[in-house]
Order: sequence, then structure tokens, then C-alpha cells
Amino acid sequence: MTEISKNRRVLFICYAFPPVGGAGVQRSVKFVKYLEDCGWMPTVLTVENPSVPVLDHDLVQDIPATTKILRARTLEPSYRAKQGFVSSSTSRPSFWKQKLRSWITPWLQPDLQILWNQAAFRLACRELSSTTYSAIYVSGPPFSSFLLGCRLKQRFKLPLVLDFRDEWSLSAKYLEHQSHKDSMLARQLALFEKTIGQADAIVATTKASARELESCCSRIGHTTTVHCIYNGFDPSDFELLATANDQVTSRSSSNFRLIYTGTLWKLTSVEPLVVALEQLSRNRPDLADRLELELVGRRTPEQDEILNRLHRTRIRLQTYDYLPHRESLLRARGADALLLLLANEPGAERVVPAKTFEYLALDRTILGLVPLGETMEILRRSRRATALAPEGIGAIEGWIADAIARKMQDGAMLEGTILSGTNSTQSDELRWCNRRELTQQLAEVLNRVSA
Repeated sequence: MTEISKNRRVLFICYAFPPVGGAGVQRSVKFVKYLEDCGWMPTVLTVENPSVPVLDHDLVQDIPATTKILRARTLEPSYRAKQGFVSSSTSRPSFWKQKLRSWITPWLQPDLQILWNQAAFRLACRELSSTTYSAIYVSGPPFSSFLLGCRLKQRFKLPLVLDFRDEWSLSAKYLEHQSHKDSMLARQLALFEKTIGQADAIVATTKASARELESCCSRIGHTTTVHCIYNGFDPSDFELLATANDQVTSRSSSNFRLIYTGTLWKLTSVEPLVVALEQLSRNRPDLADRLELELVGRRTPEQDEILNRLHRTRIRLQTYDYLPHRESLLRARGADALLLLLANEPGAERVVPAKTFEYLALDRTILGLVPLGETMEILRRSRRATALAPEGIGAIEGWIADAIARKMQDGAMLEGTILSGTNSTQSDELRWCNRRELTQQLAEVLNRVSA
């Protein structure tokens, strides 16, 4: 590492940062963890009082002691207060809440986190005025942070990198706390085009999303480069798992344990699995008696309603709310098979759930109920994964029935190998989604825009 590279700093803007929990947080914190090894010193600008659904204090351990963190307060209400205010709800809001929503929503675009921007801008200005920086990086959603990044770029003339953890158009359609009226979607599109038009580089989490963003840039006449940097797995997380000695993974040798980790919502609907399991309970109750389905993570009320149908079957259902990342991995390690869900919704063919890569690193059997697209292509390259279409209920039922029958016959789970950071064949095969390698890719993007 040269002396010049040691001194390069990047202002790393990410609202979702530890102690905030969730899959999107891991992308940012892993970049911060390894960026210094790649020649960049990140200063993180994040929120002091996050309005979020879950916290995960374990993720704080991934932040290097040398990382400078700036925290600005947001004016947002609590996450609970936000529920049902901007987004549609299963219960009809009161008359005055509807009136208040119709008046306020147009001012809170592209998302409610825009109430953080002014305090964050003032804090960022003080930092950028006192210390030399070479680039600004912004992670979204929330996409209001992209507007913050554009404003800072205009003031300080620094190159701007926008990292789309999700596609803006898909988030506007599916995420919580979003208005889906045509007028609001048009406003979202205008803001999206404004921000990508100012970016010096754009990063996407899938190849298909990168192509979509390239098309959007071309449509508005902007020639910035778009890069695909996947989500991934961190070998150090799996080194801890390899030495863990706990009771989380204990299980009956005769039952088949199917585990899902992550949020259940419209884009990861559990309904195809539930329909298949209802069918299995009718056709093969002896096999249904042997299935343990474990779901770890947040669920929307709509998904809970779907899951409640399983209480009328012979399936043994166990649900957990959000668990710290390490405990979630421990539970996944104890699975006979890991479940990956992606609904057959428009745009889902460009999505790869972040948990996909940790599933691959755990080297467990994977059942993916996913549409044709990039996730299916990745799963089909793995010797341990089966990818089935969500609408193929008969095929889903058949796969589960065969898996349970094999488990009953063998009497034990086929053990996989936990990656331990060694030069194993499996580790080499998954190098393309190793967080260290992915951070190097981000450093190369920063190198190019700052040159």
C-alpha cells in the first residue's frame, strides 16, 4: 500500500448502520470493515436515533476501531408510528389520519428518512470542510440519502458513488411506508433520474440490475459507469461458527428440518410453500408429521395470515422474530435444508436475496422457490441447490416429500462443511462472493472516480 493510498478518505453515507440490524446493514458494515485494507479510510455518516424495525448490536463488533463515525439526529417518528401512515394498511386509517397523510406525503419524498437529511448535511459539511476527502459514497435505500450525496457533491466538488442495495423502482412498489399512487411514483421517477444523472459511478447488487441502471442512464443521456458488486459472505463469520458449541442446532435425527432466515413480505412470500405443505399434509400425512419448518425473521401481517394456515396441518411450525446475525447463522447451520424465497413479481428476476451467499457458504442443501432470473442462475451453479418455480406447487411438494423420506431412511442429516477461511476447494469456488474480494471491487471503483 502506497503512502498516497493510505491517506485517501471516503465519506461513507449509510443511514442503515450498526446498531441497526438487517441484511442491508451487513453490506455497508462489511465494506467499512475491509476498506482500509484496500487503501481507503471510510468516515461513516449515519443516523443517531434510527427509526427502524430491528437492532443488532452484534454487528457493531465488525466496525474497525479506527473508523470515524458521525451520527446526526433525524426528525422522523418512531418506526411503529410510521406503520400504516404512509403505506397502505390492512386496517382502514381514520379520516383525520387519511387527511394528514394526503397533505404530508408529497413533502416526504422519496421516503420519510428525508427528515434526516438536513442535520446530516450540516454535520457532513463540517467534516468535509475540516478534512480532505477524495470521494463520497452513498448506500440506499433510503434513497433520500442519494439526494444528500448529490447536494454534498455540488458543494464540495467531490466524485459521487451511489450504491443501489435495491432498485429504486422496485422499492417504490414494494417497500413499507411507501405511497403507491401514480403521482407519487412519478415523483419518485423524477428524483431517481435526477440523482443518477449526478453520479460519477453507480453500483448495483446484481448483473441484471446493473444492466437496468445502465439503460436508465442511457435514457437520460448520462454516460456514467455502472458496476455489479454482489452481496456476499464474510469468512470470519464462519470461522466463529466452526468453533461454536451450543444447543441451537440440536435436532431430532428422524425429522427433516427446513429453515428460512430473513424477512417475509410481498417480494419473499411464503404462500407457494404453504400451499405445497397443505397438499403434502393431505396426500402424505406420515411425511408431514416429520417436517419441522423454522422461520427466523420479521414477517408482515399478511405473511402471518398465510402461515397461520399451517396450524391446521401436521407440519411442526416454529417462528422467531429477528435474531442477531450470528444466532441466525447458527440456526441455519442446523438445517437439513435452507429455504430461499423470491416471489414471481415484476422485477424479481433482477433480485438476488442477500442471504443466498451465506446459504452457499454454509454448504447445506438449498431449496429455492424463485422465478426465472439471476437468483435461479446462481442456484443452478451450486451442487447443493434446487431451484423450483414458485407456481410449481406439485414439484415443491414432491421435492419436500422425497427429502423427508430420504432423511427417514438415512436417519441422519448429511453434514455440510462450514467455511473456515482455509484454501479449501469450496472456499475457492465462492471467492467471487467473499466480502473481502467484493470490498476490493468497491475500492477499485473509488480509485477510478477519484483519479
